Amino acid sequence: MFTILSRLTAIIIFGFLASCSSSQEASELEVGEDVVAKSLGFTAGTANPGLYIVGLSHLNIIVSDVDYATEFYGRTLGFVQAHNVRGPMDYKGYTGASFARDAGFLDGNVKVDIRFLKHPTVGMHIELMKYHQPIGSQEVIYRNTNDLGGIRHVALEVSDAEKAFDYLKEQPDVKMINESSDYGPPEALGSGRIKFFYWLDPWGVQWEMEEGRPIGDIRGISG
Repeated sequence: MFTILSRLTAIIIFGFLASCSSSQEASELEVGEDVVAKSLGFTAGTANPGLYIVGLSHLNIIVSDVDYATEFYGRTLGFVQAHNVRGPMDYKGYTGASFARDAGFLDGNVKVDIRFLKHPTVGMHIELMKYHQPIGSQEVIYRNTNDLGGIRHVALEVSDAEKAFDYLKEQPDVKMINESSDYGPPEALGSGRIKFFYWLDPWGVQWEMEEGRPIGDIRGISG
């Protein structure tokens, strides 16, 4: 009798824990997928971008190889594999007609490797993509600081610009904005604390490493 009661008790406890786990997972999914009221910032035919833009999602970079890009951005900037409640945000060989059409490929045909990385301190996400179909231009264009058009650089605040400069200058596949030996180390602007430098990654993204500005808050995605 005691053995039967013990087994029944164990079954009840196990079932309770499983239901708690299931409820928690469902709750996490709800939080991850529905954190903003639908149509926030849109009322009576008017739009308020100050309300309907609710966060910084990610920076997309088209790469030649997501595995090498993962290693590169981990080594140079400290990005790591991003996760959501379902697990790693890593989608090799993704095909989806709706994705293709949203991306502008109206025939619905696409095959792409997608991997999200996240910076553990800043919270910023980057989305690496390698297109297998359709294949776009394979030419990487390195632009100068003063070239017109497009986002010219992505700026990250660092604790020590000079040490970051010395570290990155020695990294494989990193190009300083000016490859002359006379470029750097970064200098303070006037009598202030701000200093910075620019560098280019293998896929043409220009990065700014800046020191001296106060750190504020930014709202980003969680998965």
